[in-house]
Amino acid sequence: MKKGWMLIRVMIVLLITGVVVVGFTPAVQSETPKVQKWQPSSWLPSGITWDTIGYISKYVERMSNGRLVMTPSAPGAIVPVAEQLNAVSMGVMKATFIWPGYFPGELPVGFMHGDCFAAPRTTAELRYLYESYEDGKIMKILREEYAKHGVYLVGNLYWTLDNLMISKVPIRGIADIKGKKFRSSELIALQLAHHGAGTIWTPGGEIYTMLATGGVDAITFSHAADMVAMGFHEVTKYWIKFPTAVGPAADALIVNMDVWKALPDDLKAIVEAAVEVGSGRNAFEAELAIAEAWKFVEKHGIEVIEWSEEDARKLAATAKIVVPKKYLKDPAFAEIFKIVGRWAAEKGYW
Repeated sequence: MKKGWMLIRVMIVLLITGVVVVGFTPAVQSETPKVQKWQPSSWLPSGITWDTIGYISKYVERMSNGRLVMTPSAPGAIVPVAEQLNAVSMGVMKATFIWPGYFPGELPVGFMHGDCFAAPRTTAELRYLYESYEDGKIMKILREEYAKHGVYLVGNLYWTLDNLMISKVPIRGIADIKGKKFRSSELIALQLAHHGAGTIWTPGGEIYTMLATGGVDAITFSHAADMVAMGFHEVTKYWIKFPTAVGPAADALIVNMDVWKALPDDLKAIVEAAVEVGSGRNAFEAELAIAEAWKFVEKHGIEVIEWSEEDARKLAATAKIVVPKKYLKDPAFAEIFKIVGRWAAEKGYW
């Protein structure tokens, strides 16, 4: 009997002791979420698309509750624009927005990624061709090719390029291209060269100086609003409103592959959604800004030129025939070219 009471007393003491110990044990603190920090850049130092990168950054920070902070960095501030792909691949930059057409030497599909051979005429067509036509096969191929460089292609940031030819000397038709020196890039440069122009490429930040010093006679770069934002109306006299060299375009958000794989699924979804939101913002802002830019340059004394329909068709017709054979030797590039050809034939564009 005494042993029984002793056992009960011991159990009561242990129970009380346990309660006291538990009561004085510090509460386990919830782990503070890890904050991811990216400093994405671009090839454009100003204008609608540059502003949209800021918008996307704020969207991501807000939707992630501060777990992913994106602070846009000026083009060239971390690495030169021409080294952005390699910088993300090596982890020097965790993520950035690139113009794919700057990297065809390293990434053959980059030659067509930005404007898709100038075949689509609207951003809606460009998006459909990449992401929906034939079950989004083009986008799948692009992701596979970017992955070979250690980067993940999150998505395309679509925008209204409406790439203009603007110049210091009058270019009133296709015959006037011959002998002029253009700052241009990829497909457009080949089209211009086909018609007798000399071409050179420089980063966006160097174009103003090239025009001001007479290094080039003319340029292709972007739409009217971006041209005004860059101050090009100050160093040119003639802007060709019709035709545009390219209609819609796509920048690409790329992320270092290891960084992307380590990102929680919810943050991945937020970043993907942010790019879609950014594409929408680009479209809305461009519609208003481009119209206002044309009014501005006319008041500024710029002569607005419109070519004949015949000359416009001649320029457009060269897009398909000037694609370099060296890129067509690349299996991924060749496959995309065939897909675009099927789509363009269905639309009656090619």
